[in-house]
Amino acid sequence: MGRSSREMVVKVVLLGVVLAAVSLCIWYYSIPTESDILVLDKSVLTVILDDIPATKKDAISLAQERIINATGVPKRSFDRYFTLIDTSHTQFQWQLVYNVTGNPDFTVFLVKKILLEEGFGISDKYIVGMVGRDYFDAHFKRKSFESNIAYYSYIYGYSHNPGAGDFELSMWVRLGNDRSVIGQHVVTTPQEITVSREQAIDIGRENGLKDPLSGAPVLVGGIICWRVVWQHTPTARDYDNQTVYGFDVHCTTGEVIGEHRYIRPTPAPPPPIQTGQITSLIEKLGFEDVEDGAMIQVNVMNSVDETFSVVKTFGRTVVKEGTIENADLTLWIDRDIILNALKSDDVVSYLQDNATSRNVIVELHKNMVLLQKKGYMSLYERVKKGA
Repeated sequence: MGRSSREMVVKVVLLGVVLAAVSLCIWYYSIPTESDILVLDKSVLTVILDDIPATKKDAISLAQERIINATGVPKRSFDRYFTLIDTSHTQFQWQLVYNVTGNPDFTVFLVKKILLEEGFGISDKYIVGMVGRDYFDAHFKRKSFESNIAYYSYIYGYSHNPGAGDFELSMWVRLGNDRSVIGQHVVTTPQEITVSREQAIDIGRENGLKDPLSGAPVLVGGIICWRVVWQHTPTARDYDNQTVYGFDVHCTTGEVIGEHRYIRPTPAPPPPIQTGQITSLIEKLGFEDVEDGAMIQVNVMNSVDETFSVVKTFGRTVVKEGTIENADLTLWIDRDIILNALKSDDVVSYLQDNATSRNVIVELHKNMVLLQKKGYMSLYERVKKGA
């Protein structure tokens, strides 16, 4: 074969190799990876503002901005996923409801913040309506206003009844964003303290309690009481007999309005694994390195059958309770392994040293090329190393 013929053969071979490589690349990069999948970890977004938008147009604009910040969806793709289907407006908030592709409807609340003076003004008025202005001024002192809750010190001193003693109780009123009272722990009548601590302890003795006894003020259903308690370490017999160890004595009438018995505590089951724990575990394994569209199902073993779905969506890792369709892989992991790994200084190293085929199982549901393209084969290898 002449030199020109050999050169021609080499060129043909090289061309074939190049074409094969190009074909492989085209095939590899043409495999769909669902990189534009949108998964939401909640259906409500509440935004607290000093002032809410004045117009519907401004409210829609602000809601869109906050949704983009919360989900990572690019502005150019917003209308592809979110469709506004309803708006409503009150003096204190805007409510905007969106239909979301592949997700339940999403509601945005733009809420006017309740400031300290406004909050205390509402809660003060509520308490005054029950006990009267004079009683309120004599016994209630403002403490703080946090997370829509007005906290008070309720003080009853010697000037009202020298024999009753001087004490302080914590009370509170919780407000909704619409400025209504949605919860409270306050005295609900202008109750006077006519029974002293010592008298309440005597009432406890008269009703069968044994010494030594203690008495402390408590609020029970809006009524101030002395809780008289037997200072005693319960025995097995006390639990068997459900022995009475305390009474709630009405601070005005001296009436016993409640009793307390020793009830043998039942062993509580271990608390279930929480979404936040799975999020922390997955992030420490390096899930941020995988591509958008990566989907993992996590099943917790030797627990209460918790199942979680993990999705990389628009740069965010979203962990939700429940199963997920079309997962790339399923990670079965023992409850104790999760807890101990999170307590360790290095989650990856802990799993490498302690993972076995019985406490960590990885099931692959997609081909290796697709998994490699999504970028988390290294995650798989890190979990399996040493197992």
